[in-house]
Amino acid sequence: MNLLNGLEQIRQLPPRKQRQFERFFNAQSRFRFLPVFADVSLLLTLIGTLAHILMRSAEVGFANVPPLNFVYLAILGSFIAAHRFKAIRYRTPLIMYLVFFNMAIFSYLAFIERGGDVIPIIGLHFFLSFIGIVTLSLFHTGIMIACNLLMLFVSSWIAALGDSRAADVIVEAVLLNWLVLMCLVIAPLSAIFFNRFIRNILALQYLLHDRNQLLTRTFRALKSTEEQLIQQQKHQALSHMAKGLLHEIMNPVNCSIQALSYARDVNSEPDVAEAINDAALHQNRIADIVSDLIEFSLPHPENTKETVPLAELVQTAGRFCRNRLRGIDLLVQIPDTLMVPCYASALTQVFVNLFLNSASALQCRSGQHLRAIEVTALPQGRTLIIDVQDNGCGIAREDLQKLADPFYSTSESGENLGLGLSICQTIMRHHDGSMTIDSEPGHWTRVTLTLPAQS
Repeated sequence: MNLLNGLEQIRQLPPRKQRQFERFFNAQSRFRFLPVFADVSLLLTLIGTLAHILMRSAEVGFANVPPLNFVYLAILGSFIAAHRFKAIRYRTPLIMYLVFFNMAIFSYLAFIERGGDVIPIIGLHFFLSFIGIVTLSLFHTGIMIACNLLMLFVSSWIAALGDSRAADVIVEAVLLNWLVLMCLVIAPLSAIFFNRFIRNILALQYLLHDRNQLLTRTFRALKSTEEQLIQQQKHQALSHMAKGLLHEIMNPVNCSIQALSYARDVNSEPDVAEAINDAALHQNRIADIVSDLIEFSLPHPENTKETVPLAELVQTAGRFCRNRLRGIDLLVQIPDTLMVPCYASALTQVFVNLFLNSASALQCRSGQHLRAIEVTALPQGRTLIIDVQDNGCGIAREDLQKLADPFYSTSESGENLGLGLSICQTIMRHHDGSMTIDSEPGHWTRVTLTLPAQS
């Protein structure tokens, strides 16, 4: 039967799981099954006692019912009341021992009184027949049967007035009684069977719970994987969109560069030449950035890294954002000798995006409040840690985990597409680095960039 193969499945588990099941079985049987079985046993014993008293009262009259029956009923009622307390309820064999000895004493007193008649102890042996079900223990069942046999021999000797031969006849008559014999055989067999039956049921419950936990963990892993796939799809969509847009941008930029080159060739005015050179510089810069972004939109960048001064990249990014950084102190505390292997145009774009975000956050600072962006860099072994911190309005805790998501923005302006930090995150991944953001709402925001240091 499939219902009885739970233990077979438990034996196939690792030893740690088997020990865990044994603890589970002991807890469940002690706190769930055995107390309920004891309740049923006490209730049946009470009903049997009341039925016996009612039958005796119908035969001899209620007033003539032996007083010991009511004493026995009162003691049984006290056991039922005591079984409601946890100190006794969760020690199920204890209440069964109390009921057994209470029943055995009164049964064998009547047995002695009636000269060894088997009738008074039939109820006791019927109780013993299902004691194995109540305790689920062959050990406790065996102890009660042994005590019962001992009391049978002693009571038979007393009923026979010390005559050993007559006592043996009484014991033989009792043990050969088919009902008594059946009860004594059923008791240990029921203990063995129901113990195995309950263990199998609890084994199946344990296995179901264990597999439910496994399914829960699997579901969470799938949920996390699904979120990662969605994130990758966003980046992929961004990549396809960016490549198309950047190719479109390159056409007018190239035309502008050619026009500026022609204007520089035909121009003879020094002032105009300076303006043309400045415009050409910025157009070439745009072309470089667009080219690098096209390459970075691919799964792996096709260009090679170059080792450049980090301070120079930061200063260049600051110049690009000069208009947005008016009234804001850009404090760069990076040694001129600190070099970093990187894709220069792309890393410059990271700083540009971070400076623009900081400038937006600093708009909440006004009056005499110092508005500043501080950039520091610190080599730590084979890693370079770069911090970009502003003293702006900060970021709410619930927004921190979503800032690098494509198209997510905390700005209420429709002009912000929410792509800046997503692009920064992608660029940092291509550098084998990472980007983390921390903030204290109303006080500061710090973006930490981690890059491999120069070897």
